[in-house]
Amino acid sequence: MDIIFLAQIIIPLTLVAFLLLSVEMGYRLGARRVRGSDAGKAMETGAIQGAMLGLLGLLLGFSFAGASGRYMERQDLISQEANVIGTTYLRADLLDDPHSTALKNELIAYVDHRVEASQSLQRGMTNDTAQIVEDAHRQIWATTLAGVQAKPHVLVAVVAPVNELIDLHDSRIAAARKHLPGLVLGLLITCSALTLGVIGYACALARRRNTIMTSVIAILIGAALWTTIDLDRARIGLIRVTDVALSDLQKQLQRWSEREAN
Repeated sequence: MDIIFLAQIIIPLTLVAFLLLSVEMGYRLGARRVRGSDAGKAMETGAIQGAMLGLLGLLLGFSFAGASGRYMERQDLISQEANVIGTTYLRADLLDDPHSTALKNELIAYVDHRVEASQSLQRGMTNDTAQIVEDAHRQIWATTLAGVQAKPHVLVAVVAPVNELIDLHDSRIAAARKHLPGLVLGLLITCSALTLGVIGYACALARRRNTIMTSVIAILIGAALWTTIDLDRARIGLIRVTDVALSDLQKQLQRWSEREAN
């Protein structure tokens, strides 16, 4: 089964179904214990529900904030990379030919590959893609060194953005590997299931099923939980980082190249 379809459709539906099942199991367990003297127990479960909902809200809040921060970090790194490549292209004019032209052509090819590779990053970076990027970095660096050796006084102006370009790739790789720890994710799902189970249990003690209300809260908690997971997997979910900054740079570099050719 396609991993993208699995991430976008099957897992969210399974998560919501699991939470709804938790409510039902809690209700059935409570229904078995219903007695005429259980009104006091219903009041006791109210305090427990409040405490568990508060804990769940705290866990979801911190997890969502962390996932959102990682999402924005990945998106910002793409914009930074596009800006640095554009700066490097412009500063290549400080070098003498043929180094200037060679560096510009290598940068154009590099951006073309980055845009093309972004279409397949949903399944992770392959070894072939990583090797192409490494080779491109090596060639760009070699061309830059050759250029500044012929013109040493522009070394800082040209080498600095090239070095940052290479570093940003490593930063993007590191950011893509940052995810919500599995233990924390398991805690979130467990806490959600137990909280909804207690709600279903309390409904049984109160002799009111409240199917609509319990279903709504289960769906809302499931949606919040899935949104947190989706943000944390920014290449395979419904909420994805966009490479528009690199696509726009690709078009801009093409225009600059055509203008210089004329």
